[in-house]
Amino acid sequence: MRRIRYVRMDPTGNLTCLVLDRVAPEERAAVTAALLDRCEQVGYLMPSGEMDRDIRLEMMGGEFCGNASMAAATFLCREKGLRPGQEAAVTLEVSGAVKPVHCRIRALAEGAWEGTVEMPSIADLTEETILGERLIAVRMEGMMHLIRRGAVLPQDAAEQLLRRLTEVISAPAMGLLQWVDAEKRMIPLVYVRESNTMVWETACGSGSTAIGAWQALLRGEGWTETEVDQPGGRIRVRAEVRAGRIVSVFITGVVRYRGAGELKGE
Repeated sequence: MRRIRYVRMDPTGNLTCLVLDRVAPEERAAVTAALLDRCEQVGYLMPSGEMDRDIRLEMMGGEFCGNASMAAATFLCREKGLRPGQEAAVTLEVSGAVKPVHCRIRALAEGAWEGTVEMPSIADLTEETILGERLIAVRMEGMMHLIRRGAVLPQDAAEQLLRRLTEVISAPAMGLLQWVDAEKRMIPLVYVRESNTMVWETACGSGSTAIGAWQALLRGEGWTETEVDQPGGRIRVRAEVRAGRIVSVFITGVVRYRGAGELKGE
C-alpha cells in the first residue's frame, strides 16, 4: 500500500494541501478529491526542470494560485530552517504561469511567516456586461476573475451565476469576486474546470491581485497599495500603473504551518 505524504499550509486562512510525493497526472483527480475535505485547494510539489527555479508547483486543475505559491515558498523556507527575523528569496515554476514566480519569505515569531509574491502579468482588465451583469473582467495567466459590485448575492444565487459564467467563458479557473466597497471587503467564489470544483475561499491571492489592479487603475499612475479584507483575513496588494497599464503586482500575506499527513493509495 503506497503512502502519499502532504503538508497543510495556511496562507491567510486559504488552507492548502501540498503533496510531497510523486503522483501521476491520471491519479491526481482521486488524490485531490480525497484531500479536499481537509483543505480548500491542492498543489503538487516536484523538482523543477529549470536550473534557476527552486521547485515546481502544479495546482489541482493546472491553474495558477498566488496563495499556494506563497505557501510552497514558505514550506521550502521552513524546511531550510529560516529563523525569526531572517528573509529568503524563492523562485518557483508554477502551473498557469509562463514566467518564473518570485517570492520573498520573512520568518516571524510563533511559527508564522510573511510572504510576498510577484504575481504573473495581467493580460486585460475591462468592464463588460455578461449575462446581464455589469462586471469588471480581469484576465491573467491561468486565471480569470470577474468583480461584481453592489448588494451581496445569497450563496445559491452566486454559485448559480458563476456556473452560468463558466458555460459562456472558457478559462482554466474562474473567480466571482463580490466586492463591498464601503468595507473594502471581497467575498471570493472560485471554480476550477479540470477538477470541477467550486469553493468559497477564505482568501484568494489572484482575486486580491484582480481587486488591487482594478483599484490601481482607478487611482492612476504610479504605485498603489490596497488592503483587501476577506473571510480569512487581509492581503495587501501593491500595484504599479505606467502609461495606463498595470506593469507589476505584488501580494503580501501571512502563512502558517498546520501539520503533515498521509494518504494511503494503491
